[in-house]
Amino acid sequence: MKGSLLGTAIDPSSTDVGLLPGSPDLRRLSNPKNGSWLEFRKTLRPNYFRAWFELFLCIVFLIAGFAAHLYLTHWYGNAFGLKIGILFALWIGFWLNAVLTFCHEAAHYNLASDKNRNDVFSDWTIWLFFPQSTKSYRRSHWQHHLHLGDHEDTEISYHNCLSPWFLARAITGAHLTTLVVRYFFHKKLLGATKNVATATQTNSDAHTAAQSVDGISFLRAIAAHTLFVVIALAFRCYSTAIVWLFAVIFLFPFFASIRQILEHRALPALCETDFMQELHGPVNRVFGKDPFSIFFGAAGFNRHLLHHWDPTVSYTRFDEMQLFLTETELQPRLKAAKSTYLSTFAALLKAAVRNGL
Repeated sequence: MKGSLLGTAIDPSSTDVGLLPGSPDLRRLSNPKNGSWLEFRKTLRPNYFRAWFELFLCIVFLIAGFAAHLYLTHWYGNAFGLKIGILFALWIGFWLNAVLTFCHEAAHYNLASDKNRNDVFSDWTIWLFFPQSTKSYRRSHWQHHLHLGDHEDTEISYHNCLSPWFLARAITGAHLTTLVVRYFFHKKLLGATKNVATATQTNSDAHTAAQSVDGISFLRAIAAHTLFVVIALAFRCYSTAIVWLFAVIFLFPFFASIRQILEHRALPALCETDFMQELHGPVNRVFGKDPFSIFFGAAGFNRHLLHHWDPTVSYTRFDEMQLFLTETELQPRLKAAKSTYLSTFAALLKAAVRNGL
């Protein structure tokens, strides 16, 4: 299945964003009430308080899940802790995914007015749990905007078909193991060749990891997760340590991979298509604003189409942005892109089963 790119590459540091894959040219857009988009966009300054409040809310829910399981295990024993473990592991994995989404806001300098503070604050809050830094993520993430749907995209979980086989591989960690193996293979390949462009095409997920992991970030994340495990062991809550590690190693990657597939995979895409050879094309969706969608797609991921149409706008101003766009000729496109996480999941899974995979 061949796709096509809509637009051309731009300087990622530019604020004159208009020609991105799958995005209409907003620079020529106007609204009868608010005037031109370029002028209206200047009023959409990030709401830093809201972003930090919602980030800390996710972190509080994450830690509360760990603390609740620790408390119950301490009083009722490790056997009971294992019985209820899957519920708490799902909770912890869910909120780890929610916390991770805010790195996206940090990558676009939307967590502080000063760029250095933006990066330092996000490195020591969001990235405490993940072996990466804001600066390294920003380098690879901009390529996702410039190359959504083509062979140079750096975030390609949506290449995976949402089949029962993929779900089984994702939930058991087999998919993550494959990515780790590709990362080390790719790192070796990068050292053996000067043709980085060719190496990048080997596997974009692995390329992103190879760019992004540095010593400080890796040690910071290891220390953070070790702290949770040590606390559990100190209270002899061995099942709590197991639950935390299971959530981190298995369920968090599962949620993160599924989320990106739901955001970007085309419904007609066939499972047998190799999108390292064929073009997928740019796909974006707008999901709901119910509590599940707001936190599963935290930091505005539940309205990811808006971000891909103009990455300079903070998710904290998506309400105003969406209202502006619905009063323009783009309203039909917005309406057509609306979905829910559940209906998109069901549609992609049904298509995969129908294909026999």
